[in-house]
Amino acid sequence: MTNFLKGFIRIALLLSIPLAIPASSTEIGNLWQETAIFHKQITNKVCATVPANQLNKVPGYDNTFQTTDDCDYFYPSHTSLALHVFYIEWVNKFRDDDLLLRKALNDLEIEYGTYQRRISRIFSMDGKYRPDPTVINGLTGRNGKYIFVWIGKGSHPKLSKTSFVHELVHVAIYASNYGEHGDPDHLGDVYKGWTHMHSKLIGDVNEILKSMDL
Repeated sequence: MTNFLKGFIRIALLLSIPLAIPASSTEIGNLWQETAIFHKQITNKVCATVPANQLNKVPGYDNTFQTTDDCDYFYPSHTSLALHVFYIEWVNKFRDDDLLLRKALNDLEIEYGTYQRRISRIFSMDGKYRPDPTVINGLTGRNGKYIFVWIGKGSHPKLSKTSFVHELVHVAIYASNYGEHGDPDHLGDVYKGWTHMHSKLIGDVNEILKSMDL
């Protein structure tokens, strides 16, 4: 019981101070070592608490909502924790002095889906243009105000294994460009913004989420 209370207090502290910036990602990992206990409590929620196919508020964010076609994945509380980690890591590496990213994360619609999508006219990570219909795992649209994330395969999906963080990088680039574009060609030469540092950030954040059992 004591460990559970410690874990809960730590989580409440992070949620109450969204701009607190730890010295490193390692410090975040240590902070959340006990969250598996917390997860055991909330994974027993009934579906009625997070109804499928309707907008649910993401706690800690002014106007950010999510929808899912599977009420078990992912809980808004998990989304909130993942957004916190992403923002902290982004600020550590790229800063957010004008608070453009913070504002963007507070005005976002997130859609989780159990089915992948097929769309045309997209770019690969290396910037190769694909005009024909292509199966995708995620999508960022509406000038950075909407992301779609495929939940993935397996009986226990994890946010760290989805395109969630990848899409948030697009949201961040959209914000820095005032909604003009989110660098759809990634490391290609058509649009500017995405660098190898952004790709590394995705891996770093996903490793932290994995350590938090997210």
